[in-house]
Amino acid sequence: MSRDWEIRIKWNVKLFYLINSKRSKLLDNFYRKFFYMGKTYSLPIYLIIFWVFSLPKQVYIHLIISLLLTGIMMPTIKYIFRHKRPSSLLNNVNLLEPVSLKSFPSADSAYVFTIFSVSIFYPYPLLWFILLLIAIIIGYGRVYMGAHFPLDVIAGYIFGFISGLSGFYILKNLVL
Repeated sequence: MSRDWEIRIKWNVKLFYLINSKRSKLLDNFYRKFFYMGKTYSLPIYLIIFWVFSLPKQVYIHLIISLLLTGIMMPTIKYIFRHKRPSSLLNNVNLLEPVSLKSFPSADSAYVFTIFSVSIFYPYPLLWFILLLIAIIIGYGRVYMGAHFPLDVIAGYIFGFISGLSGFYILKNLVL
């Protein structure tokens, strides 16, 4: 087992094993399909969700700005940290999908939390709840599937939130 900064954080490794070691055929099958909701090509589904709530045009502009920020931040941060995936650092990892690139932070978690963060600026509590639920399910799934440590997911959520805030600032001060 390689000595890595994320391995030195004991709660991170313990929580990873706690989530990743509990196997269920139902969850395996669910996450093999649902994890696509954390990928950028799921954007049309989120746009349909926003459309169902009849959101104003500025929400879509806010979303585009915020997702562009996330799209720039994630590869940059992954390149800086160059952190390995749990399957390369730990033994007995249940991996449900092929993984490549670097682990820290979770870009899928950042993506879904960016979408959630954009929604909280507008008065649609049901939308907030739906998007937060999706973000939590995706984040848990990233660990369950063996792709990320819990700290990767938490950092992804934080960066997604920062993108949502920054997108709102840009929208209000530079665009509109």
